[in-house]
Amino acid sequence: MKPQFFGVQGGGIAVFFLGFAFGAFAAPEGASTTFRDQNDREVTIPEKVGRVATLVIPAASMVIAIDQGPRRLVGIHPASRQEIADGMLGRFFPDAKKIRADVAGEGFAPNVEALLASRADLVVQWGDRGDAVIDPLVSVGLPVLTLSSAGGGEIAAEWLRVLGRGLTGRQARANALAEDFLETRDRIVKAVAQIPESRRPRVVYLYRRQGNAFQVAGGKTTVDSDIRLAGGINPASHLNAYAPVGAEQVLAWAPDILLLGNFDRDLKPSFFFGNDVFDSIPAVKEKRVYLYPQGGFRWDPPSQETPLAWRWLFALFHPDAPSEALRDRIAESYRSLYAHSPDSIEIDIILRMIDNNDSLNYPEKFSR
Repeated sequence: MKPQFFGVQGGGIAVFFLGFAFGAFAAPEGASTTFRDQNDREVTIPEKVGRVATLVIPAASMVIAIDQGPRRLVGIHPASRQEIADGMLGRFFPDAKKIRADVAGEGFAPNVEALLASRADLVVQWGDRGDAVIDPLVSVGLPVLTLSSAGGGEIAAEWLRVLGRGLTGRQARANALAEDFLETRDRIVKAVAQIPESRRPRVVYLYRRQGNAFQVAGGKTTVDSDIRLAGGINPASHLNAYAPVGAEQVLAWAPDILLLGNFDRDLKPSFFFGNDVFDSIPAVKEKRVYLYPQGGFRWDPPSQETPLAWRWLFALFHPDAPSEALRDRIAESYRSLYAHSPDSIEIDIILRMIDNNDSLNYPEKFSR
């Protein structure tokens, strides 16, 4: 049977009969818990949530972090499974690479048939991207917990808390992870407050490349928020979200640092070094071009590893300021998040030591 994705056009008779066929309208047995989620939507979950499907891409890795394993995950976004395969979680939890990844389609449209077949006790979905990605789930009786995408990198701390409410038996752990998350933020904010504006670098984040043109992170993006939090200045902050710009605009901004995102496999520091088009940019002259790490999740979007990303950014922006030994912090954080102690080679992979080897201060700051 062809998978049924329900987006803007979904719902109606098709949803009704699909739900009827799977018995989705039957009332859940046993006790239940009702609370309001991050978008102030009321969600009722069964007394024991044993099977979870996540349509929100970072939520899969966050559930794994809260549970210290993937045992509850029965369906994830295809991009989440790619993250698991590409990153550390596929090494730590090989079975996670086998979780079904057909529960969501383009634009986070839910595949209701696959979700019902997964027998999920709880579905995690975005709550601020329109009713069309939520209503088909509610229509067939699936409990839906929604997350909000509004905010800076610290929004992931609230995601941890909300997910903890949905994952029965893990609220205290999720809250503790969120508190540690925010404590890191507060420490970095205090450290940055001691650094005068004149010593804060101009930082541009390049999301994707198309020839010599790029998508850059403007204002109202989590990357912009993270740059400012770590003591940088984003000259693209006047732009709306992720905006396309030509090479001449990047040259005009004259950034001190270029940050390269994880979403374009061909975008690496080596592209800029020795490239005549960009050799007048201070960041390229000084070789302050850095590819973001990728661990249990990519470090440029918000996730449970955002506190590590903030420490990484602070160390790059302010190399003369005191900072923690990031490799030790990664090992400690991974033991807490995933009950796994990464070895030196794994930490090298997380930090992209090979890709960043020629970048200024990188081996000195982050090598073994």
